[in-house]
Amino acid sequence: MKTGDCDFCRTLNTPVINPREFEEKFIALVEIYEPVIGEIDDDLSPNLIHKKIQEDWSIFNDEIDADTHQLLLKEILSSSFNNDEELFTSPHELRVILHKLEEAESLEKEWESFSNEIKTNNRFFIGESISLELLKDLFRVHTKAYKKGKLFYRGRISTEEGYLKEKIGKPPVGVSKSGRANPVGIPYLYISTEKETVLYETRATHSDFITIAEFRLIDENMKVLRLRKIDDLSPFMAEDGLEKYLKYRKYLKRLEQELSKPLRRHDDEMLDYLPTQYLCEYVKSLGYDAIEYGSSLHDGGINLAVFDDSKLEITDVNVYEVTSVKLDTDPNIEPTSPSRFPKS
Repeated sequence: MKTGDCDFCRTLNTPVINPREFEEKFIALVEIYEPVIGEIDDDLSPNLIHKKIQEDWSIFNDEIDADTHQLLLKEILSSSFNNDEELFTSPHELRVILHKLEEAESLEKEWESFSNEIKTNNRFFIGESISLELLKDLFRVHTKAYKKGKLFYRGRISTEEGYLKEKIGKPPVGVSKSGRANPVGIPYLYISTEKETVLYETRATHSDFITIAEFRLIDENMKVLRLRKIDDLSPFMAEDGLEKYLKYRKYLKRLEQELSKPLRRHDDEMLDYLPTQYLCEYVKSLGYDAIEYGSSLHDGGINLAVFDDSKLEITDVNVYEVTSVKLDTDPNIEPTSPSRFPKS
């Protein structure tokens, strides 16, 4: 890569590369789209290929106009396609959308059947299982590694004196309660990538004290399954099986939602977390060190359930007091009984 002036974004003295260097990757990408001919179904949103790729993947710089996106795409593919070919002149849609997603929808029903089975019928010899081999294949493109030195945080509501290092880690074996990832009696370490996320995850209220520990990754890397923001995957990460990934993306998003959803006071933690505990035990059996999921309590927050915390060490512990709390409400729940309060 050399330094020069970009012909497309007009940036001066910046690293530049010949767009045709990306041709092979983009050919694999445009091949998963088909021209849309005739009447358009209500659930389709076809567009010219450069606009469709941007809608689906946000590959191009948003500060550059759509016409420039088209010029850049034509330049990338100029050795394989002429400017007046159907690829650039007809609206396109993802082939998996055009051919419908019955299999992905059946997998969602499979998850529902499995959840009901493990909660209410069979706990250990499951008749309604999920497609583990399929999941193993799909997980491959969601694998990431945190490098040595990465910092994480864990918090617990405490007294003003706080907890000692020995009391801030995962619970002892045999006494840990059931969690979204761990079965009862098998402790995992729940951590976050930011302190602010920890404050939300503890569900602390005004005047509470929270002990927050800082953990440092001391191993060369930590192999993690990233089961969050499924839609944010780059198409080039799954180029060998991109169409298959797109086919089952909806199913992966369902698993993401199941893992991230909060446990409410009226929920039964012993039952409601059984499906995700089963999923996490399978992930652990594949050799992953942790599973990463989004925080349902802090927008943009990242949480991890670490199966083996031997790759982490506590480097700092501090106590914080909660001085203010902000609550948002959702008015979409209709009352089921008359108000207890008299009219004024």
